[in-house]
Amino acid sequence: MDIRRAVEATPEDRNRTVDLARAVSISLVVLGHWLAAAVWVDDGVLRFTNILELASWTEWLTWIVQVIPVFFIAGGYANLRSFRSARRRGVRPAEWIVVRFRRLLTPVVPFLLTWLALVLVTRAVGVDPGLIGSGSLAAVTPLWFLAVYLLVIAAVPVTLRLWERFGWWSIVAGTAAAVVVDVARAAAGQDWIGWSNYVFVWFTAHQLGYLWADEERRPSPRALGVGATVAVVVLIALTVGGVYPISMVGIPGATRNNTLPPTAALLALTAVQYFAIRAVEPVANRFLRRTRPWTVVVSVQAIIMTLYLWHLTALALVVLAGYGLGVGFGIEPLSAAWWWTRPVWLVVLAAATWPLLWVFGRFEHRVRPVVDPPAPWLTAIGVVATIVGIAFLVVRGVVDAGGHVRWELVALVAAGVVLVGGFPAREPEAVTRSSRT
Repeated sequence: MDIRRAVEATPEDRNRTVDLARAVSISLVVLGHWLAAAVWVDDGVLRFTNILELASWTEWLTWIVQVIPVFFIAGGYANLRSFRSARRRGVRPAEWIVVRFRRLLTPVVPFLLTWLALVLVTRAVGVDPGLIGSGSLAAVTPLWFLAVYLLVIAAVPVTLRLWERFGWWSIVAGTAAAVVVDVARAAAGQDWIGWSNYVFVWFTAHQLGYLWADEERRPSPRALGVGATVAVVVLIALTVGGVYPISMVGIPGATRNNTLPPTAALLALTAVQYFAIRAVEPVANRFLRRTRPWTVVVSVQAIIMTLYLWHLTALALVVLAGYGLGVGFGIEPLSAAWWWTRPVWLVVLAAATWPLLWVFGRFEHRVRPVVDPPAPWLTAIGVVATIVGIAFLVVRGVVDAGGHVRWELVALVAAGVVLVGGFPAREPEAVTRSSRT
């Protein structure tokens, strides 16, 4: 991708804060995962855990690094503008969904194929099935976000219609539904009830993006300040008050968390982040009109899915290499020495990620053009197969307890990808990503 040309082609009226929000959100997720990893060797045994499990005070840090809601908010903004533009041009909703799916799935295909090959090779050479299972499951865990976001995209024709008819009330209804689900889950003592909040919480965050994109007048600084204050007070009341955990990400071994499944507390954090973005929007837009900062944002966006997909693989490679060589993991996590070495840790991980970005980042721009869109019914089957297949891969893993590949799930994902045309094209796409909404 020609970054310079993409920067020069950016329309003057583009809200660059939206792009910044997406780039920062994914970057913070990556940094959060890297910093949270607590790896050390104890009596010759490699131990791998999370700092959230070792020290309760670190739970507060998740209010900063849990920024996936920002991506959904920014996605709502971009999807509203893109869908309406397509509608004005006479593009069918099914075709619009196919275009969106292809952009997201294209870099995922080489990721899954690579890990499938690794699983087969390691199993053939006799690696412990349990190690294969845990490693492959950890690698595909980030795909949970993709499964949910694909579902959100598939529902845009419906959720946008709800927004255009009910406006603010669609956000209120989604929030109320999330609260009702949490209450029912607690009252019945059945966690499965909470899984419906994958729809209510993340769709409501997406609706906030609609609000942002469709407003006739920007809120006053005072209104944004009041909104942010109320959201923070609600978040503190919900968490410090003991109703919900403080951590906004899952903690290994914890009986409760705010993400699996998502809770109304996560929606309170979403509101805080929405008001924060809107507060800095004017300053951010002015700053991003400068060539250098905007070039950085465009560069990150050019490989954003690749970074998200491969950053945990890079972490695993560094851990395996360090353990094999006997260097790098002799410091106890959360000690003073451990904190002082975190900058070195981040540099090493970034260095390990760079070759992966160089090799696989090119696939983000091998999106197949929609020349002859599939029939709507084929699109529907492909959409459902892709979302369900990816969701089950995340929950169940690529392999079973015996180290055998779950070929039925692989086949389901493959069928969905083929039906929507989400596999890479031979040549890079002609239109640069940053010139789109």
